[in-house]
Amino acid sequence: MNINYHNWRDFVECPKKFHMIHVERVLPTVPVNEYFTIYGKLIQRFFELYCNIWRFKTPYLFKEIIQERMEKILDGMLITMEVNWSVPGAKLGRDKILEKAVTDASTIMEGPTLNYFLATQSEVSIDLKLSDGNVINGRIDFIHHNVDKSTLVFDGKGTSTKGKNISREQLLFYALLYYLHYKSLPEHLGFFYYHLDEFEPVTYTLDMLNSFRARLSLDIKAMVSGARKEATPSAKSCKHCPYLNTCMEGLKSKNERARRSQINIEGEGVVVFGL
Repeated sequence: MNINYHNWRDFVECPKKFHMIHVERVLPTVPVNEYFTIYGKLIQRFFELYCNIWRFKTPYLFKEIIQERMEKILDGMLITMEVNWSVPGAKLGRDKILEKAVTDASTIMEGPTLNYFLATQSEVSIDLKLSDGNVINGRIDFIHHNVDKSTLVFDGKGTSTKGKNISREQLLFYALLYYLHYKSLPEHLGFFYYHLDEFEPVTYTLDMLNSFRARLSLDIKAMVSGARKEATPSAKSCKHCPYLNTCMEGLKSKNERARRSQINIEGEGVVVFGL
């Protein structure tokens, strides 16, 4: 079995979801819509190409060049993506998403945070074979080499709100991969928020990494053995689950959360039920 950050997170959130997606490979029963991932994938792909190819020839790109290259990337992405442009909350069309990404990339190109993408490798793949024959692997978004010879491992995020929909365990997972592969620790970890043009450092220690490694080892044993397949529904695990509309545990949990949200506590001990 190949273990990566994403299928491990699926297992941690809900073993039932993990088995349906990654083991049994059941077709989704919830319509797939990748609309809300377009911006993040677009700007991520742009800076991946910039770090691995373009920066060696032209470290600075004019906005017109960014526009031209992003448009080609976006058109290629949309060929294979499943996008419902009329879904509630889909406020931006194709051109507006492109404009937003071009503006944000141009802002980064003009400022000091461009340094995070210079002397930087992107989408670095690491595969480690475990003693039991399983493989733990991952693709690190960015590995940046500072002028003081220290190494920074960071992940790019398309969210407009710091801390939203991110997990510091993702960085620990990549730091562990880096450590096991290169036999040294990355000195720094962090997140880069494209839309905010801001880098957020994340503090970690060797003790934290060892603790995470012990937990991950136990989870991998459970993943491989198949002993845990129970549903563990929650707002987080069910939100984007591709099987929610046919999962009795998930639907029951969703209904219970909806009922609780209708109860408002007013004053001391006064309960008002919303109808």
